[in-house]
Amino acid sequence: MRQDRKRRKGQTKERLCLGCRRLFPKAQLLRVGALKEGRVVVDERQTLGGRGAYVCPTMDCLIAAFKRRVWAQALRRPVPEPAALMRQLSPYALWLTGDPKRLA
Repeated sequence: MRQDRKRRKGQTKERLCLGCRRLFPKAQLLRVGALKEGRVVVDERQTLGGRGAYVCPTMDCLIAAFKRRVWAQALRRPVPEPAALMRQLSPYALWLTGDPKRLA
């Protein structure tokens, strides 16, 4: 079943996952924020200012986002160490495959 990627008016709390390229409610995704000084950190509470990127909390989507090399484009700045970012994200990710909607 293909999910419609087009955002509908009045539903601004949906974000696009970098890995699977599907829309999900913001609360179901992990946010990675790029701070002004150049650091890239996991934004647990989704409240940090600055540019952010969202990814599903499954290892499948994390790996897909790293394979596609979309982090620098989404954050609009170079990611200094992709391996370090993966280490930061791995404790938050679920080590199973499946639909994140059913996991919430």
